[in-house]
Amino acid sequence: MNKFALIFGFVILLWSQTAKAKLFKAEEFVLPNGLQCVIIENHKAPLVEQMLWYKAGSVDEQKGKGGSAHLLEHLMFRGTKFVKDGEFNKIMEKHGISDNAFTSFDVTAYHQFADVSKLEILLALEADRMENLNFDEKAFEAERKIVYEERMQRVENSPTSPFYERFRMMLWGNNPYGRPVTGLPQEILDLKYSDVMKFYRKFYAPNNAVLVLSGDITMQEVRPLIEKYYGKIKPHKVKHQNFDIDKHYFHEILQMSLPEVSSIKVYESYLLPKHSELKNKVYDYLVLEEYLGGGAASALYKDLVVNQKTALSVDASYSFVSRGGSVFTFTVVPQNQKKFEREKAFAELHTSADEAIKNLDEKKLAQIKRKMLADLVFVNDNPKDAANWIGAMLATGFSLEDVQNYENNLNAVTVEGVKNAYKFLQSASHISGICCQKKQNNTKGEEK
Repeated sequence: MNKFALIFGFVILLWSQTAKAKLFKAEEFVLPNGLQCVIIENHKAPLVEQMLWYKAGSVDEQKGKGGSAHLLEHLMFRGTKFVKDGEFNKIMEKHGISDNAFTSFDVTAYHQFADVSKLEILLALEADRMENLNFDEKAFEAERKIVYEERMQRVENSPTSPFYERFRMMLWGNNPYGRPVTGLPQEILDLKYSDVMKFYRKFYAPNNAVLVLSGDITMQEVRPLIEKYYGKIKPHKVKHQNFDIDKHYFHEILQMSLPEVSSIKVYESYLLPKHSELKNKVYDYLVLEEYLGGGAASALYKDLVVNQKTALSVDASYSFVSRGGSVFTFTVVPQNQKKFEREKAFAELHTSADEAIKNLDEKKLAQIKRKMLADLVFVNDNPKDAANWIGAMLATGFSLEDVQNYENNLNAVTVEGVKNAYKFLQSASHISGICCQKKQNNTKGEEK
């Protein structure tokens, strides 16, 4: 998830320059069965990326059935009515195709990267998986065991996982976004064949998916193939639940001590409205993210790391590609780990941010925009990045027009808009977290 977020955060800044220069051709159409299709031309190499995005992730799971979406992702590689168990990966290997998948809170995506001559194979196999998944109890039990072991190795054995999961749960409360994508260990063990198939039949439909093809292709070449393999799949009714965030103000503090972790990190996450409610104000927060904590040239880094020397690193991030709310987060690694004081650390962060916003002017804003636009260079060189970014946007409620208007929206950001975004941030519900200071008590929760 973190890797996905970093890739997405990088790629989202790559779009506008290429759009302005018309180096990036993206066209879309919708099949009669509801499948949204996007074709991105990139003729620099005879390669193609196929990504099929289902608008279904862990937040769509039935309560108590955590891990269903992730387990289904694994089972999608087992077999169909026409491809025997184990044959899918053999076909990929035989044709030199790189393939994988991932599950997040909002989506599940399947992707393949290959020589363009293999495109029809990609389309045929992925379309087959959309409606003909077929596995037996033995295969189900084998994959459930693998998913459980993944959880134990990557989460339960990670020294900082208890903090991150607790922190997210406190931020989101009873909202499905507060539950882990992997599901809890006992939830995974309790999953049944019928649970996963119910999720598959409910959400894996053409009218709940986005197909993105990116590479050495044209609309004229690929549209007939898409219609041939995906066009006959029947749609069915898909209903998503609403993910409204808690409107009541809260501020909680999580301070956790973990035996294996001696270093200290400070976190502060603010729960904001979803992008559909913020509309173009999203771009104010993107600029705010870059200005306050977008690397060594950012205001907080210059103040806390370079000038005051109270921090080893400082970062700001804004996560908004979601069907639920968006989240703005500050992360600070204090320089003096031995004499760390919680109240002092947060006071320094807030004072530094307040001063930076006070000093923001038209000249600085112009510099930030130039830097953001200067970073928009390499997306067209890699069809995988393009498919990843556009697919993520469309699968979580953005339109292709939103994507293409990114540069205009960024240039429309004003000093007043950024300052208002910060002002709203200060009034938003948030969680302050410290991981992982040595204390006698393992956790300490305080509510204000």
